[in-house]
Amino acid sequence: LPATATIVMALGVQRMAKKNALIRRLPAVETLGSATVICSDKTGTLTQNKMTVQKIYLDHTAIMPEALQINNQLHRYLMYDAILNNDARMDDGKVIGDPTESALLEMVRKCGVDDDFFRGAMERQQELPFDSDRKMSTVYALHGVPTLLTKGAPDVLLERAVYLREKQGIRRMTEEDRTEIIEQNQRFSGDGLRVLAFAYRELKESEELTLSGECDYIFLGLVAMIDPPRAESAAAVADAKRAGIRPVMITGDHKVTATAIAKQIGIFGEGDIALVGPELDAMPDKELDHLIGHIAVFARVSPENKIRIVEAWQRRGSVVAMTGDGVNDAPALKAADIGVAMGITGTEVSKDAAAMILTDDNFATIIKAVANGRNVYKNIKNAILFLLSGNMAGILAVLYTSLA
Repeated sequence: LPATATIVMALGVQRMAKKNALIRRLPAVETLGSATVICSDKTGTLTQNKMTVQKIYLDHTAIMPEALQINNQLHRYLMYDAILNNDARMDDGKVIGDPTESALLEMVRKCGVDDDFFRGAMERQQELPFDSDRKMSTVYALHGVPTLLTKGAPDVLLERAVYLREKQGIRRMTEEDRTEIIEQNQRFSGDGLRVLAFAYRELKESEELTLSGECDYIFLGLVAMIDPPRAESAAAVADAKRAGIRPVMITGDHKVTATAIAKQIGIFGEGDIALVGPELDAMPDKELDHLIGHIAVFARVSPENKIRIVEAWQRRGSVVAMTGDGVNDAPALKAADIGVAMGITGTEVSKDAAAMILTDDNFATIIKAVANGRNVYKNIKNAILFLLSGNMAGILAVLYTSLA
């Protein structure tokens, strides 16, 4: 039996490798076939991870990205923020770096602006690296003035913005302005667009950049981009549901955006709930256990939230598969019954923590791997049945002969 089970699982691993799923631990093949819940990241797994800017909101108006003009001072400051506060780069016509930042570079190039010229003419003086809660800030000398450039989540930047830049100039932001921006953000998100806010602040000479200094911003506008769902995602989700597997979306995006995408691919249906990280933090375990079966989308989540989600499903007796690609995802991948890391965008830490690696970062590959895992489990059961029946017949034959 041990030899048969090992060979069956090894053949299963071989078949999965041909379908872009690398198994790092042999017993994981069998466990994968028992999965009843798949908690999947949205970006790159359920979607194509190819961001494209669709709309820009500036000066109370939504415009197309091609309408940006470098000689318009408001537009120019947005371009400064998009180009300079950005770690992606172009190499032989190909964009290298984060898909969101790459989309911003492509946006300005469509307007005939050379991003390499700006980067060559201005030197980055200070920076606060990317953070999932507040995104990214850098300091450049714009027109001889040290200027803090920031891009991030609209709700976070709006809380820290005091002024609003319009075509006529800069003025103090009112509650009506905030409401208008929030409503526009909701409209973009409702269309399945991912929204980034842009703001800046002029610094005093020799002022050091700190986290506490990310305040009193001049708000510039919103940039809405789309990451379309993979063509095969909807079919894979439907296959998962038919197989009795509950797909759950986990993302750092806005709740409205995540829900719109989840509806498109069939994860979010009638009676389902979408929850954000802060709501999850405030929810006691008993209430979470009661609601977890109805929550299809978790938005604005932290790595700690992912562990709570896994543990809540496991308390219901579910076998949980969890996807992840970042260093912070490693604890959740370890906590899940099957940790699934991304082979393209995943970090080495996440791959080490996972039992399976997707070489194509595709949700549909997980469903194929589960189907293969179920075949492995069925083959092991068949082997046990064969061994028991065959051996029992041999034992009885020998017994009867000995008695005779």
